[in-house]
Amino acid sequence: MPDNVITMESLLEKGPELSSMPEVYMRVTQQLEDDNSTAKTIGNTVQTDPALSTRILKMVNSAYYGMPNQVSTISQAVQLLGRDRLKQILIGSVLVNVFSDPEIDSFSLADFWRHSIKTAIIAKQLAIQHVDINEPDSIFIAGLLHDLGRLLLASKLPVVYDKIENRKRSQDLLETERKELGFDHAELAATLMTQWGLPDILVTCTRHHHDSEYAGTYATANRVIYVANKLSRNIPPMDEGEAQEQLSAINNWQLVGLPLDQICFACQLADEQMFDVMESLGMIDMELESG
Repeated sequence: MPDNVITMESLLEKGPELSSMPEVYMRVTQQLEDDNSTAKTIGNTVQTDPALSTRILKMVNSAYYGMPNQVSTISQAVQLLGRDRLKQILIGSVLVNVFSDPEIDSFSLADFWRHSIKTAIIAKQLAIQHVDINEPDSIFIAGLLHDLGRLLLASKLPVVYDKIENRKRSQDLLETERKELGFDHAELAATLMTQWGLPDILVTCTRHHHDSEYAGTYATANRVIYVANKLSRNIPPMDEGEAQEQLSAINNWQLVGLPLDQICFACQLADEQMFDVMESLGMIDMELESG
């Protein structure tokens, strides 16, 4: 194979940050899964990374979570939210800082995270309303990370990414990526997330978030992510008529199994809460820089 051929394996070897999740994440995750670990022990481990600790507390105290009182310590967050919810916050808090801002004209990190966060909030709200989904916090993280492959491509292959962005105007994005690379951003991110040992629901929803007909494991969760991903690029519908108009352009949206009023509400909520979530994840600087 020629030296200049790009493969997923060669791309995922670029840079030490891709070999594994940060050590503090691995240690905290192990403690969250160990019933013998106390909330205080978990809090002490998180606090070895002050920036991570700050991001988690900002997230917990944001309007998005709506806590009645201020949460001042990680151990308190563990007790109030539970281990599963804290693990989801931990994944999001760690991953938003894994990659640097790509220095290419066709990629805006602020726009990327605005879209990802809107997708995450819409998806979680739809999941809360769905009788077949009992992990809405997992759905939030799945929405937050669904386009991680695009960020990875922009960070590691800026010239190639720029070429793909220019070509996708006349071609399907996944088709363009496969022609150029031999794989697409969804497949790339899912492979990386498997390498990192992230939960299967996140891997599946990332791999299939463009597939409206996916019917395998976590199919319902994937349909929520698929619809949320499409809706997050629109201006929030103000009524059911506008929601119907937006959904008419989304293949198989009915498979999500939710009524128009709930979909409309989820979109409006995402628009209202996006700034709070960006602030809690330390993204306000990039938001201001983008103007």
